[in-house]
Amino acid sequence: MIVNMDEFSELCGVTSETMRVHVRTVEGNPAWLLERGSRGRDYKIDADGGVGWWKARREADELASAERQAQLQQLRLELLGEAVEDEESLGLSGRQKREEYAAVVERIKLRRMMGELVEWIELEPLLANAAVEIRRKLALVPGEYAALTGMTHDEVKPLAGLIERAVDAFVKTLPSRPGAKPDA
Repeated sequence: MIVNMDEFSELCGVTSETMRVHVRTVEGNPAWLLERGSRGRDYKIDADGGVGWWKARREADELASAERQAQLQQLRLELLGEAVEDEESLGLSGRQKREEYAAVVERIKLRRMMGELVEWIELEPLLANAAVEIRRKLALVPGEYAALTGMTHDEVKPLAGLIERAVDAFVKTLPSRPGAKPDA
């Protein structure tokens, strides 16, 4: 099927102006480009061959872009050490990063005003006291269970060990500071 530039660009999902720029860079006379347009004369393009050329070109561009991103990321790693941005942030411009940061700050302020967000420094002593208190109360459970069931201290010793290990595992999952990784 033979198409003009407008139809060809529509098939490829870009504007006519964008496609015209790409087609002008084509060297020689490929089989799919039947006739070049000029001053009032439209392009004549074999749709199948042209779309094949466009897909190959896009794949080559994407591969080159991916290689460039990998090189930039490697350079950032060499220059900044471990402080490498995540993949999503790499594609943002400086203005977009500032706007995103400002939006996050506004969300934090709003959540604080609504009482949904508190500072870690306020929570840390409360969580520490709660962990100590729950550990103390759970340590009493085996003795109370022994008294209720008439069991000896040695018979409920495995239960005490289970509770102690469970509490220790829970405490180790709590980060010591915001953003810190829990102990392994």
